[in-house]
Amino acid sequence: MIPQGRPTTTEDDIAAATGLPVHTWRRRHAAAFRARVPVVNPGERLRLYDDEQARAFMSGKPWPTGTTAEAADDEPWPTAVPPGAEHPDGLLTDKETANILGIRDATVRAYATTGYLPAGIERHGRTWWPRHTAEARRDAGDQHHQTPGRKPGDPRNRAPRPRHDPRIEEIAELTAQAPLTTADVVQRYGVGERTAQRLLAAARTCT
Repeated sequence: MIPQGRPTTTEDDIAAATGLPVHTWRRRHAAAFRARVPVVNPGERLRLYDDEQARAFMSGKPWPTGTTAEAADDEPWPTAVPPGAEHPDGLLTDKETANILGIRDATVRAYATTGYLPAGIERHGRTWWPRHTAEARRDAGDQHHQTPGRKPGDPRNRAPRPRHDPRIEEIAELTAQAPLTTADVVQRYGVGERTAQRLLAAARTCT
């Protein structure tokens, strides 16, 4: 999660700010930095840090103000946002969004491409979703994200009734007068070859 109102930074960004390649920065400085500055997203592969805290550490300044918590010089700084603080505008990963909806993280990404979920917000090379977006989707009346759990016999499981295609009867009447080829159907109805073949096959069942 990216806490609302707290800009975040990555180790790549921190290394770039010091003018070092990230692998060099990690070898020389990461241990001391990680011991002092807490991540804002524990357990995630991409380590995110509070930008203000990161800058304070790099400049040798005291822990930045913003909460009443304090730490001794040899102790890690407190987190910039208290654990469990769930602001509606906090940004969630696909996995965190999936946990709210009760689906897989891959499904979250698929929903974002279809418009069922907003496209999300780009940060640090990844896509994030505001917490309020995920909760609104969860609380929506359609409950589309729960459709895989429909029980057997649910009328929504039935296959849609096939639509009537008037071209089929027209082709059947024409073929009764003179044989039609696939090319004839393509030219007459402006369809592709496979569609023309399907229409011809359906027309033969009407004769």
